[in-house]
Amino acid sequence: MSLFKARDWWSTILGEKEEFDQGCLCVANVDNSGSGQDKIIVGSHMGYLRIFNPHPVKPEEGVRPEDLLLEVQLREPILQVEVGKFVSGTEGLHLAVLHCRKLCVYAVSGTLGNVEHGNQYQIKLMYEHNLQRTACNMTYGPFGGVKGRDLICIQSMDGMLMLFEQESYAFGRFLPGFLLPGPLTYSSRTDSFITVSSCRQVESYKYQVLAFATDADERQETEQQKHSSGKRLAVDWVLNIGEQALDICVVSFNQAVSSVFVLGERNFFCLKDNGQIRFMKKLDYSPSCFIPYCSVKEGTINTLIGNHSKTLNVYQDVTLKWATQLPHIPVSVKVANL
Repeated sequence: MSLFKARDWWSTILGEKEEFDQGCLCVANVDNSGSGQDKIIVGSHMGYLRIFNPHPVKPEEGVRPEDLLLEVQLREPILQVEVGKFVSGTEGLHLAVLHCRKLCVYAVSGTLGNVEHGNQYQIKLMYEHNLQRTACNMTYGPFGGVKGRDLICIQSMDGMLMLFEQESYAFGRFLPGFLLPGPLTYSSRTDSFITVSSCRQVESYKYQVLAFATDADERQETEQQKHSSGKRLAVDWVLNIGEQALDICVVSFNQAVSSVFVLGERNFFCLKDNGQIRFMKKLDYSPSCFIPYCSVKEGTINTLIGNHSKTLNVYQDVTLKWATQLPHIPVSVKVANL
């Protein structure tokens, strides 16, 4: 139990009995505004997409109506929201929304109104992909070192990685020895996808190896064709952590060593790019979400870890620096520039 309570700078209640999960929160300058201020994008399993532009409130005022820029119902559960350079021909940021059987990419724009609260925001569908398999989660990045654009990789419930080069589908590959989907992220430094398998090990797959591996649908071919057309999907490195992982995150800050962070059910791991452990911390609580962020002390990384006892803990590497009480159990945590 912490003596310190987190002080709300701004808060709002979303809908009634709506459910949210890890991927339902994203923070970015999604409308490409000149101020560069981050907006908060939230998607729920009820299919509601909301975009907020928070302003500090006095306790007696409450939330101002103009803080909610946009609220739309997309008619299908939202599994994950991400913001990146997803549209060809422009380096502007767009919003990718992952549904169970569909990926939609939207442009978010605002038009100035005549009165103070009259700014109108709308989303415009740029393109969508109907998925052949039920999606679990997605990650994005400049796969293969492309410049000025982001590609999207979706992990399906049955272990297929589906890669999309913006408006077109590129290829799909099955992960070997797959049982259940785990968290997935992309590291641009090593150009590889990192996931945690149901064998309780962290696995890294190079994008180039995925691209040149035999296609997912060609497994019944003869031995001779196998040698000529491609090779089996081989893992780059593996690290057994002995527990399921809740989330995984790749960080690279200017003054800190580039690292891969994995939040397990009982431990929190920091790995080097080659899968060696830099440090790990045993947790004496059940974590629910985390985010590594930039530390003020050179060479270290701060991490926020939320848990099921309604506490938010701040670590500098493995040292607990602060713990604060929250009014509810956090399911997702992000750091924003507001």
